[in-house]
Amino acid sequence: MSAPGKGQRVRLFERDRNVLSRRPATEQSNIARAMAAATGYAAAERAGNGHEPVVRPAVVRPPQSTPNPADEAAAARRFGELLVADKIITQHQLDTALQMQTVAREYVPLGQVLLANNVITRKRLNQLLQRYGKRSRLGAILVKGGHITSAQLEEALAHQRRVRMPLGQALITLGHIDETTMRDALCTQLHVNFFDVDNIVIDQKLANLISERFATRHLVVPLFCIGKLLVVAMDDPSQVALIETLEAYLGLQVEVVTTTTAKLMAAIRRLYGPPQPPEINPSARRNILVGPVRDFVVAELAARSLHSVIAVPF
Repeated sequence: MSAPGKGQRVRLFERDRNVLSRRPATEQSNIARAMAAATGYAAAERAGNGHEPVVRPAVVRPPQSTPNPADEAAAARRFGELLVADKIITQHQLDTALQMQTVAREYVPLGQVLLANNVITRKRLNQLLQRYGKRSRLGAILVKGGHITSAQLEEALAHQRRVRMPLGQALITLGHIDETTMRDALCTQLHVNFFDVDNIVIDQKLANLISERFATRHLVVPLFCIGKLLVVAMDDPSQVALIETLEAYLGLQVEVVTTTTAKLMAAIRRLYGPPQPPEINPSARRNILVGPVRDFVVAELAARSLHSVIAVPF
């Protein structure tokens, strides 16, 4: 991997760059696993060459207002019909995706079903959701999933307006959900995976790609790199400009997962701190996936690239 000079790198990461679109990730078709997911089974201050290594807490749910299935189905169909009208998908693909969405144990956005079936790319889906104003809202996902009531959502929105904090953090502060539940909904909204990074032994050479200062400032940590693709864990995976900044500087395609803030900070300390024996048995098989698979490509790459790691829903 070629990199710019040292002075140029320092200047790059002293400011934010606004980039509007992500590079497309290679999508792979796997209908059987898509069905399983849809139905709810369970630095850059220093340059480095691209390296090619290669419990969920109990939550007491409040009495919930039941979403109207007819309204949900109608909204999904309207978005799907827009895609058909623009010849982005076929009517048969829409009908199949709607059927999968209907039999899901938990709410799954139509876009996620289409993505899982390799009908559409993630970049294209995000563009279309933006164009049509159809991206699912975090609060709506939590209500539809039965994690909060409509009244609790309104309370959190009012709290958010008063103290100016993200909605998910407002819901946690009010005690309506825990962080794991919030991040699970965030992954549904953004179509990214939720990883338990405590179970990943990170190659120390990845510290050459993203500096400790940058990682700590932006709460992002590299997890593994295979070929020209780098997978990072981010505290806020919705930061498209940050992802594009990394891609532009490193010359790599960057894919994103998320994890809890505490686990992310622990991973940063492990990567940039003094080398220590791993706290986990590196030879024992470990599942790094929390919740369903939202991104099959990244899940498969992790299972193939990380030693003794699996990524299966539970």
